[in-house]
Amino acid sequence: MQKNNLAIILSGGLGTRFRSSLPKQLHKINNLTLLQLSIKKFSDSKLFTNIIVVSHKDFIEDTRELITGKNINIVEGGISRQKSVQNGLNEAKKYTPKNVCIHDAVRPFFSINLLKEILAKLDKYDGVIPSINVYDSVRYILKKNFKDIKRENLKLIQTPQGFKFNSIFEAHQKYKKNNSTDDSLILYKINKNIKLIDGEKFNFKITTKDDLEFGKLLFEGANQMQNVRVGNGFDVHKFKKGKHLKLFGIELPFEKSLEGHSDADVGFHSIVDAILGALCMGDIGNHFPPSDIKWKNKPSIFFMEYTRNLLTENKFRINNLDITLICEEPKVSKYKNEFIKSVSKALELDQKLINIKGTTTEKLGFLGRGEGIACQVSVTISKNEN
Repeated sequence: MQKNNLAIILSGGLGTRFRSSLPKQLHKINNLTLLQLSIKKFSDSKLFTNIIVVSHKDFIEDTRELITGKNINIVEGGISRQKSVQNGLNEAKKYTPKNVCIHDAVRPFFSINLLKEILAKLDKYDGVIPSINVYDSVRYILKKNFKDIKRENLKLIQTPQGFKFNSIFEAHQKYKKNNSTDDSLILYKINKNIKLIDGEKFNFKITTKDDLEFGKLLFEGANQMQNVRVGNGFDVHKFKKGKHLKLFGIELPFEKSLEGHSDADVGFHSIVDAILGALCMGDIGNHFPPSDIKWKNKPSIFFMEYTRNLLTENKFRINNLDITLICEEPKVSKYKNEFIKSVSKALELDQKLINIKGTTTEKLGFLGRGEGIACQVSVTISKNEN
């Protein structure tokens, strides 16, 4: 599908409604300008052999500094959107493309699937135009006169718009003196076959500063979802003779203790394993080998603080911890609040994000026979860009 497809990205506006000395297409979301985000989407699709960026003459040098890529050309825009498109089409002609997609740089949230659908339908149509229905009530207001407009036949037109190159080039040549804000209207004037397809609600045009802030929220939300990770930890230690045992850093009075190379804190160990798993960084044994004498009787709070620092270094934060202690004895429910406070302090984590519960194996197996304690932990973490 990539053969003979070319993209024209319009970046020629000054954004007067944006009330900024910098045009809106050069404002940033997550360290990339709106223009760069749009270019990246076209490049990542691998559907286009060339990309032409039409820039306002006052910002051509700024645009050149932002853009790299041997298949990306920058041309000067005109005094109107239509004139800018014509400049882009004139530059595109030397590549003899079969199809061209024309896109406004300030719509960075379109999907690659939309590009694929547009190009696929250009096999049958001269133009393929994404649009969405109007569901709000619409009024035409002239001074104090209000006129209701039926919305059934109204459409909101979006870009990218796809065209057979020769058709849209012919249309622009014939109607050079028009001042149209939409290329499909010009194509319609020469009676070409146009297909309306479903657009995308997220593919909105960033026109005001409020739009930009909303775009940032969308981008950050999508990034967070992409960077959510899950980890699981499980540990078990058997009982030995003793006068107390340690769980989640808390010493509990008991006639037995837990056996292990360090302090055998099965709760802390499981949490460490879960976090290391979510970070894809092995397990507690990789970082603190039991064969190494220096970890003998080491307090597990050290392992917790070490793991907390790994989260910080890798820019992750914990979303929640779900912890299950499995044992017949001691009865741990009365210590639940102490456990949560201890975990919260060790990880510098809000107590509301920590859940601890206890269960038994109904007298089955070694845990049911009271030979030890097991702990299972699930953790979710997400990227923290702050």
